[in-house]
Amino acid sequence: MDRVKSAAETASALRGRAARYSQSPRRYSAELSGRFALQLHLIGEGIKDAIENAPIELALTIDPVFDGPGERQATLAWCRNLTAMYRAWAEKRRMHISEGPAAANGKGPDTPILLVSGFGAYRVLASEAGLHVFEPSEGAPGRVAARVRVAVVPLGDFRAAKARRAIFTALDEAQRPNTVVRRYREQPPLVRDASGKWRTGRLDLVLGGAFDLLQDIA
Repeated sequence: MDRVKSAAETASALRGRAARYSQSPRRYSAELSGRFALQLHLIGEGIKDAIENAPIELALTIDPVFDGPGERQATLAWCRNLTAMYRAWAEKRRMHISEGPAAANGKGPDTPILLVSGFGAYRVLASEAGLHVFEPSEGAPGRVAARVRVAVVPLGDFRAAKARRAIFTALDEAQRPNTVVRRYREQPPLVRDASGKWRTGRLDLVLGGAFDLLQDIA
């Protein structure tokens, strides 16, 4: 609740700046309006966190799903793209994100562990758990998949051995869902939410970290 109050004070300051800017000859600032809109969005998520007593910090990892021996490089590349998507999302939503040692989870450098905390992090990332399927073009071979796993973890310094063990244990005990969350296609661009609630041709926006906003709009 204290964090929500602090965020509300920041929103109030942004509103004041926007009001002063409206009196200038230009009367509009896209950058300031965007910051104000994002702050209001985050406040809403923070209020939900407080009401629901949502977990504060989560660990996320992406496991490659190999169906054939020739898919390894393409699958690992897709895992890296998904990791970049979650990093971009966390940065844009002003989340605190840190990454564990590359091979700390015992699965190699292509499956890092991301620790994320911030308003709405639990609701957004918990719904990401499952399979994310990518195909380079419609009807062509080369479809690959990756499994996102998410676990609630205790707050702590990832560098501390005790905290690392707790995180690894939580991820090991986390479910490994086989349900498809989203399907992504590069050419022609298309992203389909498996629930059927939304689809978009803006693959760039989704991989750029805007998947949660597209879901909210739908």
